[in-house]
Amino acid sequence: MSTPAADADRAVTAAALNEAMRASSALSVLLSQAIADRVGISPTDLESLDLVIRHGPLTAGRLAELTGLTTGAVTGLVDRLERRGYVRREADPGDRRRVLVRAVAERAEADLGPPFAGLAAAMDELAGRYSDVELAVVLDFVERAGAIAAEQIARIRAEAGAA
Repeated sequence: MSTPAADADRAVTAAALNEAMRASSALSVLLSQAIADRVGISPTDLESLDLVIRHGPLTAGRLAELTGLTTGAVTGLVDRLERRGYVRREADPGDRRRVLVRAVAERAEADLGPPFAGLAAAMDELAGRYSDVELAVVLDFVERAGAIAAEQIARIRAEAGAA
């Protein structure tokens, strides 16, 4: 059974967690901007490239769904990434009428690996401070928070489309 003091402590901790998540979100956006600036692309192009890397070859339509961009904007985005050598267009082997956008991993790693290397090392060091059980809890929280963010993005876009 909880006590008023325990409930108050939990409320304070939950508020601090919300504040920390907001700060982390802002820093993530600023980190993306800094790395994009360093390699000479936009943050949207950088994050879209990450989606192509993480999700495998995508159609332009699927990339538009994931980013919330129009298909026309995605065409320009893919053109820019292709000119930089980060992606290539290729025919979909399952449907030759469709085009897939595939990351050129070697090129992306060559340009983006160095700016991310320090972050990766620092995050590995941070993870080393936690037990396997604690890391599992953190992972669960981050995955659930990501799902909530995706739901909120869809809700906001749906409301904007209805307006």
